[in-house]
Amino acid sequence: MVKSGIEVVSCGANVPFADEEIFMGPISRLADAQMAVLPDFIANCGMARVFGYLMSQNAELTDTAIFKDVSQIIAGAIARVHQFNPKSTGISAKALEMSLTDLVKQYE
Repeated sequence: MVKSGIEVVSCGANVPFADEEIFMGPISRLADAQMAVLPDFIANCGMARVFGYLMSQNAELTDTAIFKDVSQIIAGAIARVHQFNPKSTGISAKALEMSLTDLVKQYE
């Protein structure tokens, strides 16, 4: 993919590469080091966010409002990762690290 000029990969759901590991196996790490790899837990959070939005008290039940909310969440996640890793590589690794750090902080 790199040789053909691909610069960005938006991962599919669950295990985006043919790695045995769920997160960041050898193929994932190699891809993340050579191109911008948007991790599946950001790229595919749309429907989970739709459900969260629809369960909120002030949800506006229009396609525009739902799309805007999902877009803001995904853009915010990418912007937050970019704040700590402004490069076009290493995005998945940094996003996973930040997510795990946030999770640990919730239980401290």
